[in-house]
Amino acid sequence: MRCELCGEEIRGRAYLGVVDRAEMILCEKCVKRASRVYGPLGQAATPRRPVQRARPPRRLEEAVSEEVVEDYARVIREARERAGLTRDALAAMLGVKVSVIRRIEEGALTPPIDLARKIERVLKVKLVEEVIDERLGRRGEAEAWEETLGDVAVFKE
Repeated sequence: MRCELCGEEIRGRAYLGVVDRAEMILCEKCVKRASRVYGPLGQAATPRRPVQRARPPRRLEEAVSEEVVEDYARVIREARERAGLTRDALAAMLGVKVSVIRRIEEGALTPPIDLARKIERVLKVKLVEEVIDERLGRRGEAEAWEETLGDVAVFKE
C-alpha cells in the first residue's frame, strides 16, 4: 500500500486522515499533516471507505504521440531548394512570416505539429513521426512513476 500524499510504500501502520478536505491513506510521516485522523486502518472502530472492486492487473500500456523528426531543418531546407522555392514563397504558401521559415531552417525553432503537417503537404516530405511510449503496469518489471499530491503541493510549516 502506498501513501497517497508522499507516494512512498507504507511500512508499519497506515492511517485514514483528512488533508485539505480530501480523505487519504497516509503513512506515519504524513499523518501529522492531516487536519483530522480517523485512526490506523484495520481496526474495528475505524470508519472505512466504500469497498472498491479489485482492478485486473494492468498490461503494457502504450501512449502514442507525434513528434517532428530530429533533422527537420535539413529536410525542409533541401526540399525547399529542390522545389525551387525561396523562403519568401514558402512562407506565403504556409501563411507564416519569413522569419519563422528562417528560424526553422536554422534549427532554432521546432515547428509545431500543425505547421509541420502543412510543410509536409507543400514540400512533399515526411516530418512528423509517431512515437510509442511504453509503460509497464503494476506487475511489470519497471513501474511507471505516478505523481502524488506531495509532488505538487507546497506545505506551510
